[in-house]
Amino acid sequence: MSQTISNDYVSMINKSGSGYNIPEIVDAIVDAAIVPMKEIVTAQKEKVDASISGMATLKSSAQISQDTFNLINGDGHYSLLSSDDQTASIILNDSTKVANFSHEITAVVTAKPMIQIVTGWSGLNHGYGQPALHVSIDGGSPIIVDTDGSDAGQIIEKLNAISGLSAEMIKAAENTYTMVIKGNLGSSFDIDVPSSSGNKMDTSGSHPNKSVIQNASTASFNLDGIPVTRNNNSITDLIEGVTINLVGDNSSSTTTVSASYSATKIKETVEDIIAELNAYKSDLNALGFIDEVGNEDGPLQNSSYLKSAKRQFSKLMTSPIVGFGDKNIYFVDFGIKTAKDGSLVFDQTTFDRTFVNEPEKFDALTKDKVYSDDSQSTPYSVTDAGLPPGKYQYQQSNQKLFSYTSSQAITTTLSGSATDYTRTADGYPGFLIKSNLDNPADYNIYIGHSVKTKLNNFFTDVLASSGQLDATVDLYKERVSSLDAKLAKIDQREALLQAQYTKQFSEMEKVVNTSTSSADYVTQLVDGWNKS
Repeated sequence: MSQTISNDYVSMINKSGSGYNIPEIVDAIVDAAIVPMKEIVTAQKEKVDASISGMATLKSSAQISQDTFNLINGDGHYSLLSSDDQTASIILNDSTKVANFSHEITAVVTAKPMIQIVTGWSGLNHGYGQPALHVSIDGGSPIIVDTDGSDAGQIIEKLNAISGLSAEMIKAAENTYTMVIKGNLGSSFDIDVPSSSGNKMDTSGSHPNKSVIQNASTASFNLDGIPVTRNNNSITDLIEGVTINLVGDNSSSTTTVSASYSATKIKETVEDIIAELNAYKSDLNALGFIDEVGNEDGPLQNSSYLKSAKRQFSKLMTSPIVGFGDKNIYFVDFGIKTAKDGSLVFDQTTFDRTFVNEPEKFDALTKDKVYSDDSQSTPYSVTDAGLPPGKYQYQQSNQKLFSYTSSQAITTTLSGSATDYTRTADGYPGFLIKSNLDNPADYNIYIGHSVKTKLNNFFTDVLASSGQLDATVDLYKERVSSLDAKLAKIDQREALLQAQYTKQFSEMEKVVNTSTSSADYVTQLVDGWNKS
């Protein structure tokens, strides 16, 4: 035996028979053998459970950061201005396409609908008395409207059912109503009443109860001296990323519309990025904290996965943002710097220097970019299936794409004819080039993934079910299962010892009960154990 059993157990013997408290004796012996072993394994399991909990915290932190970065956009990065909002206003419709600009708008004529009014109605139930109307829009084929037995209200319903036309009844005075019929902006209409030429509903001819109060007109104006016409007053296809709304006619003055970078809004975006990156980094540090003076270690202290996660984060912050030109962009260009304590801080001086000298770099915060320096070739690339970000050269001699980043030559495939050609890159289904030429001269292609996309991809990799985080959690779970199995075996061993010692002491009690001196016998027995 490894431990000396005290003769104090003799005191458990009463004076009326053997007097053994067998359960206490057995528990003491079994605990001496089992408890130290169980405590070691239980402590190991608690540590692994804490690691699993820590990995869940890390995964939650990564998910929160990714969700936060996905909400970041560049909607406020540009200040949109119009020098005369009564002539033309300007609004943002796509922050990823807008860029700095300034244009002059002159000779503005807004698009107007044709409007006809018909008076002489006493109400919606006023009968009409003609069998049909023939309605045509912009000179198209007539639409026959059955008005036989219809009142004014029913005619309005039928006119409203025609695409490009609207009608309503306005109460001018008691028992005096006016029907207003209106076309779309820039669109005219004709109403013919075959059964009654010159009828008040007929747009041709004259009638005391009918008048066309406004003829249709298309929108027209000059943009930097270039004539522009549209069918409506909201123009979305003239300047990328914005909508120009023509508000009023103006033939006498110039209206300037412009977009320029907003330092205030861009700074807010940079500071939001810093705050969220610091939050994620703080979670990494807390999970890996080593308490050198106490016992408050983080759940992932000394974790190889956590060390790898920190390395990947550091790599993210130092790697270049490529594809936005011939020069790489770095986080520090935005004013994001690392302080002595490892946290990220905003550097106003660097931010201001970039804003003054290279403000276009801030487009890389939220806008992915794909473009070429060949006016006749337009590349397209999606972030998850296109070419990796960077600079490429289309080489006329071998019709391949050369990557300046990896030095890889990518084979391309051409389709199309005449002046409409499509070239794809083998292995990259999300990339293609539209070109007017089948094999143009050498030119460069730039593919830039924004900071937003870069961060989203980083956290997507962290959270991927096939990634290291889930793989590490699976290993921890396997370890827990192994320790659970070991604890189960210890429990089995404990039960076996419990049964074994209970049986032995029960047999001993029988012997002691036959002895004339139980106390002497036990004393001798215990002394014998201690000597063995």
